[in-house]
Amino acid sequence: MTTDPSAASRYNKTRKTTNQGGYLMYLEILKDHHASIYEYIRTINSCHSDLQVGQQADDIAKALARLAGLISIHLAAEDKFLYPSLSQSPDDTIRQMAVRFEQDMGGLAATFTAYKEAFMTPSKIKADIPKFRQETQRVIGALLERLQREDKELYPLVAE
Repeated sequence: MTTDPSAASRYNKTRKTTNQGGYLMYLEILKDHHASIYEYIRTINSCHSDLQVGQQADDIAKALARLAGLISIHLAAEDKFLYPSLSQSPDDTIRQMAVRFEQDMGGLAATFTAYKEAFMTPSKIKADIPKFRQETQRVIGALLERLQREDKELYPLVAE
């Protein structure tokens, strides 16, 4: 049996377009998540002194609770669907980047969960403000790095 190379080419082109179209729709949802996550992070990072943190602990705890809900959905979607799917991409660049991102940032969900549990309420924040600020810088910094790398490197590549 012989195969028509042009038919195979058309099939692969259609398959790639269909897959990317699915990713594009999914990427729009993830980008919307990113916009909301950035807003919650701005609220959490808005205080620049221990006194301000103590005064704004209620607002910070609310933003952290909202952020935690969105992060659990967002990171699960990326870590359980997006990265594994992209790691199977026929495009070498996408596949390699997805694998690298998954390896580099795969532990962020557990790190964020520990942070959230330590500081989810105003009383927990106020109990050790210096520790809250230190952990916020570390954990939120890692989260921001992931978001920014996805926004600048991964998402545009997938959207091509």
